Amino acid sequence: MVRNRAIVPALLLAACSGEPAPTPAPAPQRADASAAALAIEPRDTAGIVQWIAARRGQPVLVNFWATWCGPCLAELPDLLAGTREFRARGGIVVTVAMEQLGLDLGAEAAVAKAGAKARELGLDVPVLVCTDDEMPTIRKVLGVALGGLPQTLTYDRTGKIVQQHEGIADAAEFAALAAAAER
Repeated sequence: MVRNRAIVPALLLAACSGEPAPTPAPAPQRADASAAALAIEPRDTAGIVQWIAARRGQPVLVNFWATWCGPCLAELPDLLAGTREFRARGGIVVTVAMEQLGLDLGAEAAVAKAGAKARELGLDVPVLVCTDDEMPTIRKVLGVALGGLPQTLTYDRTGKIVQQHEGIADAAEFAALAAAAER
């Protein structure tokens, strides 16, 4: 990602003319380090599975949510609080925004909507925006009986699902789910 788009043409022009390149302005500092850590990626279900599989060897907690799901939004601050120690010990927490389920919303709009809400909520964990809108496909590929949102899955270090929690969770429940992934 290019933070200062104006500098790129100037650098190219300087390179072609032999003149010294202008010094780019420093990137603006964010008051909140967690905002800088936020990564938002569109992924289809297979891409989500690949993302999780790539973390094999580490315990992983996956939380499914959507901006249109009130209970999902209510639990996200507890997700961060309840997994803080888990993450400090090397556990991975990722959220999957199910923005397109049943909505006539394109992938780009879904990513923008989920990203805006994630920033508003101060999420400092990766946000994968699911680009599939068919729950049967998602269930089949993940190998789980996903019900309603919110939904949380925990994977142990071998990549096996060890817990599945449907419905809203508080910080203590998220801590217990994370602990199950570490066993």
